[in-house]
Amino acid sequence: MAINISFGGTTIKRPGANSIVDSAGMVPVTLGSLKSLAVVGLAGTGSTLPANQVSYFNDPKDAAAVVGSGEMLDVLNIAWRHGADLIAVSPLTVADAVAGSTDAEWQTAIDLLQTEEVAGIIPLTTKSAIWAKIDTHISFMSNTKNRKRRRGFYGHKVGATVAEIKALATSMPTERGMIVTPCPLVADSDGNKVAKPGYYMAAAVAGIWAGQVSQEPVTYKLVKFDGLEKVYIGLEIETLLEARICPVEQVKNVGFRIVQGITLSPSADLTQCELSVTTLKDDMSADLETYFENTYVGKAAVAGIAVTIYNDLVSRLQAFQKQNWITAYVPDSVKVRQEDTSFYLDWEGKPTLPINNFFMTSHFTL
Repeated sequence: MAINISFGGTTIKRPGANSIVDSAGMVPVTLGSLKSLAVVGLAGTGSTLPANQVSYFNDPKDAAAVVGSGEMLDVLNIAWRHGADLIAVSPLTVADAVAGSTDAEWQTAIDLLQTEEVAGIIPLTTKSAIWAKIDTHISFMSNTKNRKRRRGFYGHKVGATVAEIKALATSMPTERGMIVTPCPLVADSDGNKVAKPGYYMAAAVAGIWAGQVSQEPVTYKLVKFDGLEKVYIGLEIETLLEARICPVEQVKNVGFRIVQGITLSPSADLTQCELSVTTLKDDMSADLETYFENTYVGKAAVAGIAVTIYNDLVSRLQAFQKQNWITAYVPDSVKVRQEDTSFYLDWEGKPTLPINNFFMTSHFTL
């Protein structure tokens, strides 16, 4: 009998382990592992990158010898400087540049990532139409069927106004995307500070995210640039956060600091709008899928197997707690149910949240 089971808003037709997250029980509150990245964009001058192929680098010297000079190499180095390790490169060719880098060339470069294991994508463009293609790719690859969960890090054009940046965010209401602002200033060979496109800043945030454990927020982490094209005041920062945009601020005697790791999701659910929490959601779903698929799929459902599966699920949850992915789980919520050749596993837990605020009242008496 062919498998034909409705689960998680889709129909499952093949053997395997599948998971969804129900966060309806979470109370919305006010906002606050190493992962591989991918860079999609025009190859540099003198590039010898193979066409129609994804190349991987984790050494700046190796990349410099192949990628060529230009923005792609700059962005790779920024991501590495902020904590990234392995980075995939899916290039548009020089011929694409001469032809004007049409949507078709971009789509080809994006599609090459379908079979790759990448967690974050940085497109070297400020065009929202290309961002939309990246977002479509991410949604497709992250769904229940494909299970290659990933997210996008985007940066706007030099000189963009707050209103223009807000409009970009409105067009992409997704938990799997982040728009970072402002554009950074980078010193050229003569020492002049030049404003660079926002994907330079996005690469810094993506590098931090990729280089630390998932429960660690990017909030209040420092980025390393020579300046900011725009220094936002407090009211502008609040406006950007309300629009679900990730701002970087200038702090005296500190440097340039990410205000909050916030995604483009319009939801107040922290498993969607907080970068660290939505990343944990991905990690835990992937962990459970991998474990139960590799351990049980294709084995005989012998008597007592449900008890063994239950015990394994409890062990995985205890491991989540030990590695600080969750702060607690509800023992009574852990359930295993068998229906024919399928097992349904349920559990409830509290993901580790970022520390976003302190509210202090001082009382003085004479």
